[in-house]
Amino acid sequence: MNFDSFWTLWFWITHVVAWSMASHFTMGVPYDMVIEANREKVEDGPYARATEALIQAQVFRFATLGRKYGVLLTGFSAFLLTTLITLGTLGDLEFARALLTLLAPLTFIYVLTVRAAIKVQRTGARDTDLRAVIKRQRIINQLIGLLGVSLAVVAAMYEALSNLASFN
Repeated sequence: MNFDSFWTLWFWITHVVAWSMASHFTMGVPYDMVIEANREKVEDGPYARATEALIQAQVFRFATLGRKYGVLLTGFSAFLLTTLITLGTLGDLEFARALLTLLAPLTFIYVLTVRAAIKVQRTGARDTDLRAVIKRQRIINQLIGLLGVSLAVVAAMYEALSNLASFN
């Protein structure tokens, strides 16, 4: 593996795949199911029932994981991100900075997803309200993804300029 991460095609393919998946599978639910459920004329149609069942299953999954392992996951995530920040800045390791541009925004999305799942479970949202939560979370995921890709581009430009300055 080439550790000049910002300059490999695989780095950018990974970014595209990660943000496409984070946007399409919001809270683990394929967004096309939400669209089809919203298009149905009958509120209790097959897509609406299937979508609600899938959302409820994912809400249960994320909320349970958040309650059961939240402290452990928070500690591990903080350790990992702090290690990447340290290696990227003090260790001057480009690979760590590249991983940080991908993992930091994805961690933030995961935290917001768990938070939304707990809120849905607490409020008992159903039908269109439940699908509205997924739609709102998808927009948030897309905005964070946009910021994440922008951060990666800025970091890549910084790498290019610092490498150019070191040649002079």
